[in-house]
Amino acid sequence: MTTIQTRPDRSAQSPWPALIVGLVGVLAALALPFAPVWVASSTLTWPDPDRAATSNPTRETASSTAMIVPYRPASVTAVVPCSALRAAADRNAPTVLDTGGGGVLVTADAAGAAAIVGDQRVTVPVPPGDCRTVIRSTPDGMAVDTADGRTVTLASAPVPRVFGFQTALDEADAAGLTVTLSTIDRFTTSPSPLKWALIVVALLAATGSLVLLPGSPSRRPSRRPRWRPRRVWWVDAGVVGVLAGWAVIGPLAVDDGWATMIARNVAATGNPGNYYRWWNAAEVPFAFSQELLSGLTTVSVAPLWLRLPSTALAIATWFVLSRGVLGAALPVRSATVRGRLLAALCLLATWLPFNLGTRPESYVALGVTAVLALAMRARSPRDVGLVILSAALVVPISPNGALVVAPVVVFAPTLWAALRSGAASRSWAAAYVLTLASVAAVSVVLVFGDQTSDALITATDWHTFYGPALPWYEEPDRYAYLLQSDQQGSFAKRAAVLLTVAMVLVVLVLRWRRPDFVARAAARLAAVVLLTLALFSLAPSKWSYHLGAAAGPFAALLVVAVVLVARRARTPDRRTVVAAAFGSALLTWAAVVSFAGPNAWWVPAVYDVPWPTESPAPQGISLVWLIIAGAALVLLASGRVTEAPAALVVVALATSVAVMLGSFVAAPLRRPEGSLARANIGRLTGERVCGLADDVEVLPDGPVLRAAPDTDPDRDADADQLDGFVRADGYPPDAAPPDPPGVGTSEFLWGSWAEPDPGRASLTSRWFAVPALAADGGLAVSVAGRTDDGNRLVFDFGRADGADVTPLGERSPADRPASDEDSAEPLWRSIGIDAPDVPAGADRVRIRADDGRTDALGWLAVTGPRLRSVVPLNRFLDTRGPVLVSWPQAFLFPCVRDAPTIVAGVVQTPRAVIESPRPYSADDRKADIGGSFAGLVAFDDLHEMPTRLRGRPEVDWGGLLLPPDTTAVDDYSHAVTRRLVPGIHGVPAVQPER
Repeated sequence: MTTIQTRPDRSAQSPWPALIVGLVGVLAALALPFAPVWVASSTLTWPDPDRAATSNPTRETASSTAMIVPYRPASVTAVVPCSALRAAADRNAPTVLDTGGGGVLVTADAAGAAAIVGDQRVTVPVPPGDCRTVIRSTPDGMAVDTADGRTVTLASAPVPRVFGFQTALDEADAAGLTVTLSTIDRFTTSPSPLKWALIVVALLAATGSLVLLPGSPSRRPSRRPRWRPRRVWWVDAGVVGVLAGWAVIGPLAVDDGWATMIARNVAATGNPGNYYRWWNAAEVPFAFSQELLSGLTTVSVAPLWLRLPSTALAIATWFVLSRGVLGAALPVRSATVRGRLLAALCLLATWLPFNLGTRPESYVALGVTAVLALAMRARSPRDVGLVILSAALVVPISPNGALVVAPVVVFAPTLWAALRSGAASRSWAAAYVLTLASVAAVSVVLVFGDQTSDALITATDWHTFYGPALPWYEEPDRYAYLLQSDQQGSFAKRAAVLLTVAMVLVVLVLRWRRPDFVARAAARLAAVVLLTLALFSLAPSKWSYHLGAAAGPFAALLVVAVVLVARRARTPDRRTVVAAAFGSALLTWAAVVSFAGPNAWWVPAVYDVPWPTESPAPQGISLVWLIIAGAALVLLASGRVTEAPAALVVVALATSVAVMLGSFVAAPLRRPEGSLARANIGRLTGERVCGLADDVEVLPDGPVLRAAPDTDPDRDADADQLDGFVRADGYPPDAAPPDPPGVGTSEFLWGSWAEPDPGRASLTSRWFAVPALAADGGLAVSVAGRTDDGNRLVFDFGRADGADVTPLGERSPADRPASDEDSAEPLWRSIGIDAPDVPAGADRVRIRADDGRTDALGWLAVTGPRLRSVVPLNRFLDTRGPVLVSWPQAFLFPCVRDAPTIVAGVVQTPRAVIESPRPYSADDRKADIGGSFAGLVAFDDLHEMPTRLRGRPEVDWGGLLLPPDTTAVDDYSHAVTRRLVPGIHGVPAVQPER
């Protein structure tokens, strides 16, 4: 087939259009960070003036929740009427106003009134008549205008923190007490008309630059080739099928919930902040993937739907790898069935353990693979422009976007040759520089399209202060995490990385002999992998799951390295034999270390995979032995011992993929309750659409049971048979029961704890009358200590027969002690029996307990029985919104649509918190790391509602926490305004603090 080649004569064309377009694009992009934007500000007024007109004087206090980020607003003004100070002194309720966190505290008692700000105290006179004290605070200082006309200036006092508006006064006595504050959200911005113009100019210039860059010589075939379906199409179908199935059954990524909530808040409010911590700082300059995800959340927040991007990216990566990268590295072999199968295996082994979900690694992985493919194939300046454009789209995704530098550096000679092919003069060379810079400036548009230099500086400052912000030389931490015995060091993650590194060393040994085309391709890919691993050190955090961003280069190197080993084995010499021996030993070591890792994954409560805490061993046989046996069979079939490294790595990767896929196919069969795979299948069939919430039940308490009147009319203490247990005591001082002894759920209470010599003890309580139980009812007790390992606790049921009770049988409640319980501060928990498990005809129950241990931790304490009900989680939360879902599992509750929002610096107060499995991850409530919801626990602790996974109460699914119902929720007026500010120094800086 003949072709006609045409190459434009650049010397006959003027470079000035390219120079001008490139220069305009670069200047427009450089101006973007400093261009003016509309910034949002909030003004809060407590109490809400509109509600005050219809206030309820019977409310216990006039307090209200209020949360802002940062915790110190831009300004605060508090007006305290003298009537409120007098009421506080008269009622012995000294707290007139408290904003929490060492902010503003105004007190009054018989000794006088005072305003306390931080460590400074100002005496406040209370003259007779209608008067008031005004506290004003701005970044310039604080002033207290007292009721006698004086002004006390506190020039060095910062604006006080605000975590709420607390007062001991009721609404009538607090009349006239007000607080007004303003706060600025430097991240909730929108472009000004000037900025929009710069964006349009920069994007048009980038497009024009690509057009003006000379392309490859055109090739016009003399005949149109006939299209024939290739034999390898079924490999593509298989890869797509596995990736689609993995979206249904695969594990959670660590930050699925975090990224989801960021995206949800962006969609709901336009605020691009981090949501859970860092004072809600935006992820600028790495927020591109979250902006893309936010649009999907407006359709659905179901896990299967939000996994669509990563699955599509995986499929795209497959085609870029198999056609683009391997098509250039192995032009012939990559298109064969064997070559395509090998590529599929390598990509699945390096992609599946890391890149499912909403984290940015899947975006980066595709981007790096695309840059690698384009760099390998670049033949003209326009090709170089496409490389730069692809890299520019990846950089704003995450810090690991820097990995795109690796293929650009390794293939710099190829890119340089491509540029020189079209450079006819120095003017054209300058034009190339400017046009390529204009194309690269697309990343600047993506970062600063709606953000400013102020936002970048502030976000970087806050993220660095609160951390993690590790320097490059702490990169070994990443590999320490990879070798941990938890989800960061699962066998599949280890195998993908360690086998790749081992094959890099094998390639470097084989490269020294006969550097043919395949060897050169393998060496370049090995260089890309090594540089990629080095570039990971630039990321401020060192988690092992970031390594999934290099899945494409890892897979490419593995494929080409296996082909290289097989080629060398056909004509072996001494160096090949040495390389085979060295590679076999190295790969065996890598396999041993890899498959010593557990089959552990994030939030194991949602998939019951085998070997979650130990290395996989089917029938007790180590996978390493199976790999060695499999490799030996391959070598026997091929007859070439020097292919051992290739056989080992292929069998090891196949084993990793097989065990991984098999584990997650088995997980929902082993335990359907709480299964993520089952929830995803239910979403497809329409049967179960609420994820994990469909399997969670809440167990709210009912009335405490009364002692049976026919057997214990006077509640005589002798009705309890105590041997070592004591009444209303018997628990450590730091293990206070839910209510004080004799009150509420602790009306009846017994314990066996004693100092200094704990001993064996037994308890048989009095009989309690059991009313008729509803089908969704039951009985419960609160316990502390242990009910197993030598101890025992049962509900003993009976039926009243005059003054006697006929025994009907014992029932042992399921118990799940907190996995993170501190023995120095034991926790109480609720356990019980459901109505269907109560013996038929039972109308009496008593508690029997045995403490059979003599060690210091073997004690047991228990309350008397009470009623409880069983309520599905979704129904329980219907009237308790907004609901905050902790970041580890915010991905799992798609029906929780009423999530608290963060807009213009104001955080909506949640009325319920869904926690992750213990140890609870309360980052969002920790002020020392900038938790956005720190105000939720500034005045009172949250209390845990008893819950369970339906049918599997022993599984720690998480928890449900509720704030005390003593304070009005967000009882203030909230006004949002916008003003135009420059992109630099437009908003006052706020220094982070702990």
